[in-house]
Amino acid sequence: IPSTNLSNSVLNDKQNGHSNFEEPGALSLEFLFGNSNPVEVEIGCGKGKFLLERAAESPGINFLGIDRVAKWMKIGQKRSEKRNLQNLKFIKANAVQVIAHFPSETITAFHLYFPDPWPKRRHRKRRLVTKDFLELLRGRLIPGGRIEIATDDEDYFIQMKKAAGTAAWGSMREGNQRL
Repeated sequence: IPSTNLSNSVLNDKQNGHSNFEEPGALSLEFLFGNSNPVEVEIGCGKGKFLLERAAESPGINFLGIDRVAKWMKIGQKRSEKRNLQNLKFIKANAVQVIAHFPSETITAFHLYFPDPWPKRRHRKRRLVTKDFLELLRGRLIPGGRIEIATDDEDYFIQMKKAAGTAAWGSMREGNQRL
C-alpha cells in the first residue's frame, strides 16, 4: 500500500493491503487507520453524509464506509479531506467480501441504512440482509457491539426480522421499522 495514498482515500481492492478481497487473509484495520481505536462500519455509504457527521463528532473512533460505487464515495472523500478527518476511510468493494476479511470481534458497530429492497419478487434474492449476512456481521462484532439497520420497505423489514430471529441475538430494538 502506498502510504501517501492511504489518508482519507477511496481505496479499491488493490489498495487496501490485499491484491483482491477474494483471497484469504485478514484485513488489518489497525494498519488501515494507523491506530487501534474502535471501528464502526457503514455498508452502502454513498456520499458518506452519516460518516462525515459521526467522524467529526467522534475523533476517537475510526469510521469505514463501504460501497460498490466509487462515484458517490469520492464526494464523501473530498469532503473528508476538506475537514481533515483522519478517522474516516472509504473502500470501493463488495461489502460481504470486505467484511469476511475483518478479524473476528473487531468492529464496534455496523450501520446499514435503507439498503435496496429489491421489491420485485424475482429480484429478492439480491437483498443484502439475510441470515448468513447477519451471522457474518455478528462474528465481526466485539462483545456488546451492535448492528443498526433501517428500512422503509415493510416487506423487507419483515424479512430482516425473520433473518435476525430473536433467540440468537439477545436483544433487538424496534422503532419506526428499525432493527
